[in-house]
Amino acid sequence: MESIRFIADMHTHTVASTHAYSTITENAQWASEHGIKYLGMTDHGIKMQDAPDTWHFENLKIIPDFLKGVRVFKGIEANILDTNGTLDIPENVKDIYYDILEWVNVSFHIQTFTPTTKEEHTQALINVLKNPYVDVISHPESPKFDIDFNEAAKACAEAGRLIELNECRLGRGEIYRERAKKLLGSCVRYGTSIIVGSDAHFYTHIGSFDNAVKLLHDIGFPQELIINADEDRFLNYIKTRNERIKHNV
Repeated sequence: MESIRFIADMHTHTVASTHAYSTITENAQWASEHGIKYLGMTDHGIKMQDAPDTWHFENLKIIPDFLKGVRVFKGIEANILDTNGTLDIPENVKDIYYDILEWVNVSFHIQTFTPTTKEEHTQALINVLKNPYVDVISHPESPKFDIDFNEAAKACAEAGRLIELNECRLGRGEIYRERAKKLLGSCVRYGTSIIVGSDAHFYTHIGSFDNAVKLLHDIGFPQELIINADEDRFLNYIKTRNERIKHNV
């Protein structure tokens, strides 16, 4: 398998998530110096304990599209709240959020979704894909939220959405690596595109994907399914995303 060169990191946090420690400018500077052309600013949705106020997301438009030469996508890591796939984006400002947000990661967190059963977790993921703004199912390999990997990969492939391979989670131990390996196998089976994300909470972690690259090489994962390993593939996804939203709104 040839070496992988990543051009985007679409899962990063700033000081707006209070357990992260870098500003968006620091993040962009580091990205610029390390070959990352596209950066997702995806702080936690408002139901997390450390989340920014709703005003944070309503005011993201003041951030320039480019910082230090890096295209900054104003985004969110929204929380899945229930089996209906409800996200912590308030109804009264939903239109404002979605008019501004350029990238939407969605995740399970124990602070916002009490783990139940594999079937219910899987149903929540399938339902959240009905939302045309959702781009990525983030860290779905979590053992706390067991899911049917085949059903999740199939649903994402059919909906044209992405499964994340989360660098931060891979660093937590062998159970995460083994579950991610099974998930990637399901992605190959259904032709599901993935995106590798750092989940960086400090700027020096942006674009650092050593654990992910090792796993992808070990299993011979096809590069054509890695969205952020090729600029044309990434930009084509952005184009398709924008068309999907336009046709569903």
